[in-house]
Amino acid sequence: MPGSRVLDGFRLAALRDSGLLDMPPQASLERLNRLAAELLGVPVSLVSLVGERRQFFAGQTGLSQPWAAHRETPLSHSFCKHVVARDAPLLIDDARTDPLVADNLAVRDLDVIAYAGVPLRLDGGETLGSFCAIDSRPRCWSGRDLQILTDLAALAADAIELHRARTVDPLCDQLTGLPGRALFETFLARALERVVRREGAVAVVALDLMDFRLINDALGHDAGDTLLLAVADRLRDTLRTEDAVCRSDADHFLVLCDTVDDEADALRVAERLHTAITARPYGLGAEPQLITARVGLAVSTCADAVLDPAELISSATTALADADAAVARTDRSCRARAGSRLRLRNALHGAYRRGEMTLEYQPLVDLRTDRVRGFEALARWHHPQFGNVAPSDFIPVAEGSGEIVALGEWILQRACADLARWRRQHPDADLSVAVNIAPVQLRTATFFDTVATALSDTGVPPDALTLEVTERTLLDDRTAHAQTMHRLRRHGVRIALDDFGTGYSSLAYLTRFPIDLLKIDRSFVAALGDQQNAAALLHGIVTMANGMDLRTVAEGIETETQREQLRDLGCTYGQGYLLGRPSVASEIPGLL
Repeated sequence: MPGSRVLDGFRLAALRDSGLLDMPPQASLERLNRLAAELLGVPVSLVSLVGERRQFFAGQTGLSQPWAAHRETPLSHSFCKHVVARDAPLLIDDARTDPLVADNLAVRDLDVIAYAGVPLRLDGGETLGSFCAIDSRPRCWSGRDLQILTDLAALAADAIELHRARTVDPLCDQLTGLPGRALFETFLARALERVVRREGAVAVVALDLMDFRLINDALGHDAGDTLLLAVADRLRDTLRTEDAVCRSDADHFLVLCDTVDDEADALRVAERLHTAITARPYGLGAEPQLITARVGLAVSTCADAVLDPAELISSATTALADADAAVARTDRSCRARAGSRLRLRNALHGAYRRGEMTLEYQPLVDLRTDRVRGFEALARWHHPQFGNVAPSDFIPVAEGSGEIVALGEWILQRACADLARWRRQHPDADLSVAVNIAPVQLRTATFFDTVATALSDTGVPPDALTLEVTERTLLDDRTAHAQTMHRLRRHGVRIALDDFGTGYSSLAYLTRFPIDLLKIDRSFVAALGDQQNAAALLHGIVTMANGMDLRTVAEGIETETQREQLRDLGCTYGQGYLLGRPSVASEIPGLL
């Protein structure tokens, strides 16, 4: 399947090991880009590295601002992802009429009309991205043009190989000394080949340190590095000589359990690894620190062999993401869910243009006056084949594919247009609307302009729009996030922190980012009346928020007792089925 090449584990590991992601521009690559622009007579040339959710420009010339400063775009703006998916050159004479890319947002935002790209392929065969040329006018690409790009792409690949050889050991993690992802996948491939010839099984265990960011925030990055080194040592001490472990990401580890007897045996190994990591405290800072971790397990047996290392690793990490317990294992339904997500990914493209998407609005009620003060816009998807698809299913898929950028624009425009109509009908109500924003939207260079345009087109005042972000966005803590949020706040748009209290809540985030509202997670509201300390905890949150001049919104109010307690505690606003269920736009005037 061509699309699977973009997410191929070997390719992504080679991309990480290149040492170029999020690094300063490479002078050698930018010289090649300038040469391409001169030889081909085009305004723009890029060395584009295509990741799971974005493309990053390791070299570029002619790219307009603010894209040139950001040096990345979401996949919604990527032609180069098609070069990777096909693993072959892509020539487009006029993108506006080409069905493959006609609705790609780069046509609108970056004026990409003619495009020529060739694979940026390393010696090992992994395609990292594309070396491409872009014109803002239609163009018929010639065989000479393609040959020039092919030669320059080969030179760019050589430069990347040289950079990797000088700065990165692809076989070894620089901090822990553990095998790198590429070497780990080589070990796994050999183990999978052996399991076909004998009885037994091979297992992959994925481990995630749930407290790693908290340790970094509270004790500093040196303590975080000390923790990673200690975890690596414990994993080495727990494993057998034939097993292998690698650090695959900042706080993620992968373990290869070779020659386990069966799934039950593999599960015992996974539980032993979890115990080794979490049972004893770590010497970090002034006091010993216990940490928590999740473990995901995937098993391939001789009877049901999975020969693709990337597939087995993906199954383990999927089990990790879906884990309800400390240790979770994958099964056949895991692959079924992965297949379902792939079908959703394909069906989601352009769903709002086909009229499959609608918005519903849940009231935001002032708990002191019981007046409706605004609404939260909620996307709903009814697919002709799949039926009603839950947001918890399609929103992560939209974020991963880049479709969230176009879908998010549609939601923002539609919500602002509906709000403008209600404000005209009820001028004294001073209504507002809240729209949920994904991290990839904040990283999009033109997101501020998108918001400002939606407000200007509909006549909605900026302070009537609230953008809701999650703690996950703040934890990522990219410079682009803070810059965009501060710019939006200066424009008058309000920012809400959603699901407050469910993640690694930190007061530092409330001072570093321009937050106006805290949305208290429904789990705290549900505990009112059942847990003695629930009211005290909510009182603490509300008191802290008031002291920081922040308003609070309690989510999930379902009983009169909850509403009365929250009002007495001083919570500003409430949402929940007791106060109003989500309704389509045409029903809102009746509610008002």
